[in-house]
Formats: sequence, C-alpha cells, structure tokens
Amino acid sequence: MKKVILASLLVMMSAGVSAEEGGYKAGDTPPPQHKQDAGYKGSEDTGQTHIDQIRDFRQGGYVTLEGYIVKKEQGERYQFRDNTGTLPIIAPKKTFGGKTYTAEDKVRVSGKVQGKGHKTTLHVTQIEEP
Repeated sequence: MKKVILASLLVMMSAGVSAEEGGYKAGDTPPPQHKQDAGYKGSEDTGQTHIDQIRDFRQGGYVTLEGYIVKKEQGERYQFRDNTGTLPIIAPKKTFGGKTYTAEDKVRVSGKVQGKGHKTTLHVTQIEEP
C-alpha cells in the first residue's frame, strides 16, 4: 500500500514539473499578415482588439489580442504580430502555461498596456490558444 501511495505521489510531482516547461520555439515562420483571421469565434457582438487600436489606450488598460508570437528578442521580450502590425510584449515563462508555441501557432494574449504610441508594450498575464 505504501508503494502505491509513493508511486502516485511521484507521478503527481513529475506532472507539476513538466507543467513549468513551455515557451516559444524559434525557427518557424508565421503566415503572411493578410492571411490572418480577425475576430472571435462565437458571439457576433464581440469586438476584436487590434494592435493599431491599443497604441492610444490608457496606461494599465487590460486587452486581449489574437495573432502570432513571431520572434523572441531577449529574456521575456517577444515580438507579437496581428494583421494590423507588430508590438513588443513581455511574457514571463509562467504565462505560457507549460505549452510551447511557434511562429505558426495563433495565440490569444491578454495583458496590461504600458506606454503610448510606438513605445507601447503589452505586459502579458496569459497566453492561450484561441
């Protein structure tokens, strides 16, 4: 009985360790900008926020964008792109939720807007599949 409990604990602990993995894998190329879809699937009245719109948002405003992480710059800094442009994002490892994404994977990023105009950055709190 003790062996079964010990084995169960080891399996649960190893699952937690693998959940910390994930991130961004460079090398793939995203689809061209004009091939990206806009909008959420489901509700007709839900609007899609785009990069060109958030450059004038208030500091600390919370937004969700859909697009592609196209490049890792350094540390937790990445380049994010949707069909309206590119935006630097800061995404800590934990925001990937243990998954690894490439430039070909469409993702939904949520976070807080920092800066104005061309100095706008998104501090990501969550990354998921749309």
